[in-house]
Amino acid sequence: MTRATNAGIGVTRYLQVYTVLSQALAEGAIGAGEALPSEPSLVRQYGVSRTTVRRALARLAAERSIVRRRGSGTFARDKAAGRSATVRQIASILDDSRSLATNTTIRLLTFKNTPTPDFLHREWPEFGSTVLTIRKVRYVEDEPVVLVTTYVPERIGHELTPSRLGNDTVSAALDKLGFRGSSAEQEASAAAADPFTAKHLDLGIGAPILNLKRLARDSRGRIIEYSNYLYRPDRYEIHTLIERRRNRRGRPASRQ
Repeated sequence: MTRATNAGIGVTRYLQVYTVLSQALAEGAIGAGEALPSEPSLVRQYGVSRTTVRRALARLAAERSIVRRRGSGTFARDKAAGRSATVRQIASILDDSRSLATNTTIRLLTFKNTPTPDFLHREWPEFGSTVLTIRKVRYVEDEPVVLVTTYVPERIGHELTPSRLGNDTVSAALDKLGFRGSSAEQEASAAAADPFTAKHLDLGIGAPILNLKRLARDSRGRIIEYSNYLYRPDRYEIHTLIERRRNRRGRPASRQ
């Protein structure tokens, strides 16, 4: 574990140490039951104070990633198998609209008409000057999993109300109103949690998150929604099924 922190990049030093150690534990660089470097070693390695190291370790202990044994040291917990099963279970819930509505809860943060954000207007002028902005946090078993921000064109947004949205996804609620998605463009990338995201997903500022962006259109090619999903990567993972189409002779046909 020799990765260095990036001091002075706008993230507090304790979070930098926490992020490096958390990643090492998640990737198995520090295996289950294996001892972490001692506090003096971490102080020397990362050029931080002992207080900073103890704060990072305290957070890892609170997350049950490590166990601290007086007189023995600090050790990685053996919890990978259980956490993996939980992540798969959460993913299956979030990816099934029927299960999602009954097995999750939401906290609605924003539901109002706002000026169209510049990035949307530049990329897709058809959004117009005003959009319905919906921002919410979705929870599984009282744990925050994803922060979702959705923009709906004004011509559609006036049909949607908080009561009509309920616990559904925006796409499911729009579908019930007759605005059915026919195609979608989607992209995923890694990002760092800003203060707002960190607060609502119970993360440290700068912690890694999964950023998923999705633009949905109806059968006539008109935009019906743009959504930005910010997931906790320790509570959600993407599963993709890839199939090869076969031609009439039974041979795989490539798709481009």
